[in-house]
Amino acid sequence: MKPILFVTATAKEMKAALGGVCKLPRLEQGKPVEFMFGTRPGLLLVTGIGVINISFALGRALAGNDVGIVVLAGIAGTFNPDRFPLCSACVVSKEVWPEYGLKTGEHVDPKGLGFSLAEIDGQPVWNEVELCSGKSLFESGLDRFEKLPEAVSLTVSGVTATAEGAAAYVKRYGADLENMEGFAAAYVCALVGVGLCQVRTVSNLVGSRDSNDWDLRGALAELGRVCSALVR
Repeated sequence: MKPILFVTATAKEMKAALGGVCKLPRLEQGKPVEFMFGTRPGLLLVTGIGVINISFALGRALAGNDVGIVVLAGIAGTFNPDRFPLCSACVVSKEVWPEYGLKTGEHVDPKGLGFSLAEIDGQPVWNEVELCSGKSLFESGLDRFEKLPEAVSLTVSGVTATAEGAAAYVKRYGADLENMEGFAAAYVCALVGVGLCQVRTVSNLVGSRDSNDWDLRGALAELGRVCSALVR
């Protein structure tokens, strides 16, 4: 099989995901480094936080390396704590970018400008991209993630800090999670024809700054439990 490109936004997430079961190479933002996932070769890439950082770093890495699948791992906020409680894990089946389009008041129409982001396989891309999930994970050699629950995630540049803002996103998009890189990664991978598996663990309730609604340490520990299976 072709190599895995394993991506996180931060070095802390990379160390949490894989560092508990093996020694990691030196990590430098934006620079892929070689790594073995058991007997399967791979690369590790820390991109930096946000859509700009991950678009640049992932695009450059894919331009210079022939990989079979990209795995993006990290923490996320939950809109749906009943289905995705703190410290739970999931795979993202669809990414939505709610900030693209024509904004009138609080509403953003992705088709309002009349320009799609791109056409892929003859279909316009507006503000949604599908990711690898279910059977496609098994076919990509990522069967360890196949049984994780699937979520719809929003990618934002500004984290939602109010309950009202969170409720508005849920009403409009029916989203389960909020993160800061997923759509950009999915879009880059779709453009170059490489599959993306995105694994997220829940660190907080979207819209709340109350410490009782956060468990960053627990989310990072769960990220390690789920992702370390790739190197065992």
